Amino acid sequence: MRKSLAVLALCVLPLCFLSGGCWQSKGSLYRGAGPVQPLRTGKVFSVNPEDPKARSHAVLTRDAGGAYRLTNADKGTSDFGDAYVLRFFSLAGLPTGVFVFEAASDDKCKPGNICHPLTETSDRYYGLVRLTKTGAEVTSPDCDKASAAARLPGVKVGDYATCTFTSRASLETALKAQAAQSWKVNLTYHYQ
Repeated sequence: MRKSLAVLALCVLPLCFLSGGCWQSKGSLYRGAGPVQPLRTGKVFSVNPEDPKARSHAVLTRDAGGAYRLTNADKGTSDFGDAYVLRFFSLAGLPTGVFVFEAASDDKCKPGNICHPLTETSDRYYGLVRLTKTGAEVTSPDCDKASAAARLPGVKVGDYATCTFTSRASLETALKAQAAQSWKVNLTYHYQ
């Protein structure tokens, strides 16, 4: 399962399944928090380190309330025009240039297809993004029943090794622990 969006959350949900897990919540754990805007807008492409020849293209724009909108620009794909709303947050204790990301699908409605417009209770996906000179690198943490994150209060482990966080404090504890480990790049994004 792999969507062909680009930059930062482009492949967040597919990476959840391919990398053995994902960190998510029902609705935002950052409701009311002020996001930061560390990225510039424009055309971007993503590269998966496991398949460096495959590239996905998207357009990154600023959206309301300090968010970004990442829209698939790969014409001829089934998810052309689909989008993620991305928000980035500073978190004390993270290295310089590393931010928390929150991604939520906001697919446009297409005739004959099910649409998934963004709502207050839509699933949110979390991970870390590290800025580079040419874009950003994303790590989407693994999650299984034996992981330290799975044992935190306010975390439920589900199918496909997903961790569903009900507490922002537990999420941030897990993200800080993840940032202290060696960085596993799941996707690299480049400005065009």
